[in-house]
Amino acid sequence: MNISVPFDVRNFVNSEIELPVRRRIVPLVQQAYELVDECIKDVSFLNWYLGKKHRGYLDNIAVQFTLYEAASMGMLQDISAHIVPNATRSAYHVELKTPNTIVTINRALSKTITARKANYRTILQQDNQFFWDFWKNEVREEPGYLEFTHNHINRKVDFINLGVPNGKGKWFSCIDLTKEIYLVGTPREEEKNTISKEQLVKFKSFAQGVYNDGGKN
Repeated sequence: MNISVPFDVRNFVNSEIELPVRRRIVPLVQQAYELVDECIKDVSFLNWYLGKKHRGYLDNIAVQFTLYEAASMGMLQDISAHIVPNATRSAYHVELKTPNTIVTINRALSKTITARKANYRTILQQDNQFFWDFWKNEVREEPGYLEFTHNHINRKVDFINLGVPNGKGKWFSCIDLTKEIYLVGTPREEEKNTISKEQLVKFKSFAQGVYNDGGKN
Protein backbone atom coordinates (compact mmCIF):
# COMPACT_ATOMS: atom_id res chain seq x y z
CA MET A 1 0.00 0.00 0.00
CA ASN A 2 1.40 3.41 -1.01
CA ILE A 3 0.36 6.80 0.36
CA SER A 4 1.63 9.96 -1.30
CA VAL A 5 3.05 12.65 0.97
CA PRO A 6 3.79 16.35 0.23
CA PHE A 7 7.30 17.77 0.06
CA ASP A 8 8.94 21.19 0.14
CA VAL A 9 9.31 22.26 -3.49
CA ARG A 10 11.68 25.16 -2.80
CA ASN A 11 14.09 22.93 -0.89
CA PHE A 12 13.78 20.31 -3.60
CA VAL A 13 14.62 22.85 -6.34
CA ASN A 14 17.50 24.23 -4.28
CA SER A 15 18.97 20.76 -3.89
CA GLU A 16 18.69 19.95 -7.60
CA ILE A 17 19.51 23.34 -9.20
CA GLU A 18 21.47 25.50 -6.81
CA LEU A 19 21.37 29.31 -6.79
CA PRO A 20 24.81 29.75 -8.49
CA VAL A 21 23.35 27.86 -11.46
CA ARG A 22 19.91 29.48 -11.40
CA ARG A 23 21.37 32.98 -11.45
CA ARG A 24 22.92 32.20 -14.86
CA ILE A 25 19.60 31.28 -16.42
CA VAL A 26 17.89 34.69 -16.68
CA PRO A 27 20.58 36.18 -18.98
CA LEU A 28 20.55 32.99 -21.07
CA VAL A 29 16.80 33.33 -21.66
CA GLN A 30 17.19 37.02 -22.53
CA GLN A 31 19.95 36.08 -24.96
CA ALA A 32 17.56 33.59 -26.58
CA TYR A 33 14.95 36.29 -27.23
CA GLU A 34 17.60 38.54 -28.76
CA LEU A 35 18.79 35.64 -30.91
CA VAL A 36 15.28 35.24 -32.33
CA ASP A 37 15.04 38.99 -33.04
CA GLU A 38 18.28 38.86 -35.02
CA CYS A 39 17.21 35.69 -36.79
CA ILE A 40 13.95 37.31 -37.93
CA LYS A 41 15.90 40.29 -39.29
CA ASP A 42 18.18 37.89 -41.12
CA VAL A 43 15.38 35.88 -42.77
CA SER A 44 13.25 38.05 -45.05
CA PHE A 45 10.37 35.55 -45.05
CA LEU A 46 9.95 35.99 -41.28
CA ASN A 47 10.54 39.74 -41.15
CA TRP A 48 6.94 40.82 -41.64
CA TYR A 49 3.73 40.79 -39.59
CA LEU A 50 2.66 37.18 -40.16
CA GLY A 51 6.20 35.91 -39.70
CA LYS A 52 6.53 37.74 -36.40
CA LYS A 53 3.32 36.08 -35.21
CA HIS A 54 5.39 32.88 -35.00
CA ARG A 55 8.02 34.52 -32.82
CA GLY A 56 6.75 32.76 -29.69
CA TYR A 57 7.36 29.36 -31.29
CA LEU A 58 10.91 30.41 -32.15
CA ASP A 59 11.44 31.87 -28.68
CA ASN A 60 11.04 28.48 -27.03
CA ILE A 61 13.38 26.77 -29.48
CA ALA A 62 15.94 29.51 -28.81
CA VAL A 63 15.65 29.14 -25.03
CA GLN A 64 16.19 25.41 -25.41
CA PHE A 65 19.19 26.19 -27.62
CA THR A 66 20.91 28.61 -25.20
CA LEU A 67 20.36 26.28 -22.24
CA TYR A 68 21.53 23.28 -24.27
CA GLU A 69 24.70 25.13 -25.27
CA ALA A 70 25.33 26.33 -21.70
CA ALA A 71 24.92 22.81 -20.29
CA SER A 72 27.18 21.37 -22.99
CA MET A 73 29.89 23.88 -22.06
CA GLY A 74 29.62 23.04 -18.35
CA MET A 75 28.18 26.43 -17.39
CA LEU A 76 25.33 24.74 -15.51
CA GLN A 77 27.57 22.52 -13.38
CA ASP A 78 26.26 18.94 -13.23
CA ILE A 79 23.14 19.62 -15.29
CA SER A 80 23.14 17.82 -18.63
CA ALA A 81 20.99 18.53 -21.69
CA HIS A 82 19.45 15.96 -24.02
CA ILE A 83 17.41 16.11 -27.22
CA VAL A 84 14.51 13.68 -26.89
CA PRO A 85 11.39 12.85 -28.93
CA ASN A 86 7.80 13.32 -27.91
CA ALA A 87 5.50 10.32 -27.51
CA THR A 88 4.73 10.09 -31.24
CA ARG A 89 8.24 11.07 -32.42
CA SER A 90 6.64 13.84 -34.47
CA ALA A 91 8.83 16.49 -32.82
CA TYR A 92 11.77 16.77 -30.49
CA HIS A 93 12.61 18.93 -27.51
CA VAL A 94 15.41 19.59 -25.06
CA GLU A 95 15.26 18.24 -21.52
CA LEU A 96 17.65 19.21 -18.76
CA LYS A 97 18.63 16.47 -16.34
CA THR A 98 19.94 16.67 -12.80
CA PRO A 99 20.82 13.58 -10.71
CA ASN A 100 17.19 13.24 -9.59
CA THR A 101 15.00 15.23 -11.97
CA ILE A 102 14.00 15.89 -15.54
CA VAL A 103 13.32 19.53 -16.45
CA THR A 104 11.20 20.42 -19.47
CA ILE A 105 11.38 23.89 -21.04
CA ASN A 106 8.20 25.58 -22.19
CA ARG A 107 6.81 28.98 -23.08
CA ALA A 108 3.71 29.90 -21.06
CA LEU A 109 1.19 32.70 -21.58
CA SER A 110 1.40 33.85 -17.95
CA LYS A 111 3.35 33.17 -14.79
CA THR A 112 0.35 31.56 -13.10
CA ILE A 113 -0.08 28.72 -15.59
CA THR A 114 2.04 25.85 -16.83
CA ALA A 115 2.54 24.66 -20.38
CA ARG A 116 -0.28 23.29 -22.52
CA LYS A 117 -1.10 19.60 -22.32
CA ALA A 118 1.37 17.25 -24.01
CA ASN A 119 1.70 13.48 -23.73
CA TYR A 120 5.34 13.47 -22.68
CA ARG A 121 4.66 16.04 -19.92
CA THR A 122 1.63 14.07 -18.71
CA ILE A 123 3.75 10.95 -18.37
CA LEU A 124 6.43 12.82 -16.46
CA GLN A 125 3.88 14.42 -14.13
CA GLN A 126 2.86 10.98 -12.95
CA ASP A 127 6.34 10.57 -11.45
CA ASN A 128 6.09 13.61 -9.15
CA GLN A 129 5.40 11.59 -6.05
CA PHE A 130 6.93 10.40 -2.81
CA PHE A 131 5.51 7.20 -1.33
CA TRP A 132 5.54 5.50 2.05
CA ASP A 133 6.01 1.80 1.37
CA PHE A 134 4.35 -0.06 4.25
CA TRP A 135 5.79 -3.38 3.16
CA LYS A 136 9.37 -2.12 3.41
CA ASN A 137 8.62 0.54 6.06
CA GLU A 138 10.42 3.28 4.13
CA VAL A 139 9.84 6.38 2.03
CA ARG A 140 10.29 5.62 -1.64
CA GLU A 141 11.08 8.54 -3.97
CA GLU A 142 10.18 8.40 -7.65
CA PRO A 143 12.21 10.39 -10.21
CA GLY A 144 11.20 14.04 -9.97
CA TYR A 145 9.86 16.24 -12.77
CA LEU A 146 10.28 20.00 -12.85
CA GLU A 147 8.81 22.38 -15.38
CA PHE A 148 10.56 25.52 -16.61
CA THR A 149 8.33 28.20 -18.16
CA HIS A 150 9.18 31.63 -19.53
CA ASN A 151 7.83 34.64 -21.37
CA HIS A 152 8.58 38.31 -21.99
CA ILE A 153 7.09 41.78 -22.13
CA ASN A 154 8.35 43.87 -25.05
CA ARG A 155 11.18 41.36 -25.61
CA LYS A 156 12.50 41.65 -22.05
CA VAL A 157 12.22 38.65 -19.74
CA ASP A 158 9.05 38.95 -17.67
CA PHE A 159 9.13 35.69 -15.72
CA ILE A 160 11.00 32.40 -15.54
CA ASN A 161 9.24 29.86 -13.36
CA LEU A 162 10.85 26.65 -12.16
CA GLY A 163 8.76 24.26 -10.12
CA VAL A 164 6.29 21.41 -9.90
CA PRO A 165 3.07 21.57 -12.00
CA ASN A 166 -0.14 20.21 -10.53
CA GLY A 167 -1.09 18.41 -13.73
CA LYS A 168 -4.13 20.66 -14.22
CA GLY A 169 -2.50 23.63 -15.93
CA LYS A 170 -1.45 25.40 -12.74
CA TRP A 171 1.49 25.25 -10.35
CA PHE A 172 1.69 23.09 -7.26
CA SER A 173 4.59 25.38 -6.32
CA CYS A 174 7.30 27.25 -8.22
CA ILE A 175 10.14 29.77 -7.96
CA ASP A 176 10.32 32.81 -10.26
CA LEU A 177 14.02 33.10 -11.13
CA THR A 178 13.61 36.77 -12.05
CA LYS A 179 12.83 37.48 -8.38
CA GLU A 180 16.16 36.03 -7.29
CA ILE A 181 19.58 37.66 -7.63
CA TYR A 182 20.92 36.90 -11.11
CA LEU A 183 23.97 37.79 -13.16
CA VAL A 184 23.96 41.08 -15.05
CA GLY A 185 26.86 41.88 -17.36
CA THR A 186 28.80 45.14 -17.46
CA PRO A 187 28.38 47.32 -20.58
CA ARG A 188 31.67 45.93 -21.93
CA GLU A 189 30.52 42.33 -21.36
CA GLU A 190 27.18 43.06 -22.96
CA GLU A 191 28.96 44.43 -26.01
CA LYS A 192 30.92 41.17 -26.26
CA ASN A 193 27.65 39.23 -26.05
CA THR A 194 26.21 40.83 -29.19
CA ILE A 195 24.63 38.15 -31.36
CA SER A 196 27.14 37.03 -33.98
CA LYS A 197 26.60 35.51 -37.41
CA GLU A 198 28.18 32.30 -36.07
CA GLN A 199 25.54 32.09 -33.32
CA LEU A 200 22.77 32.63 -35.87
CA VAL A 201 24.10 29.79 -38.01
CA LYS A 202 24.41 27.48 -35.00
CA PHE A 203 20.89 28.34 -33.86
CA LYS A 204 19.40 27.69 -37.31
CA SER A 205 21.24 24.36 -37.51
CA PHE A 206 20.08 23.44 -34.03
CA ALA A 207 16.45 24.33 -34.75
CA GLN A 208 16.49 22.24 -37.92
CA GLY A 209 18.32 19.37 -36.21
CA VAL A 210 15.96 19.19 -33.25
CA TYR A 211 13.03 18.54 -35.55
CA ASN A 212 14.80 16.46 -38.20
CA ASP A 213 17.44 14.50 -36.32
CA GLY A 214 16.55 14.90 -32.64
CA GLY A 215 16.59 12.20 -30.03
CA LYS A 216 19.97 10.84 -31.09
CA ASN A 217 21.94 12.03 -28.05
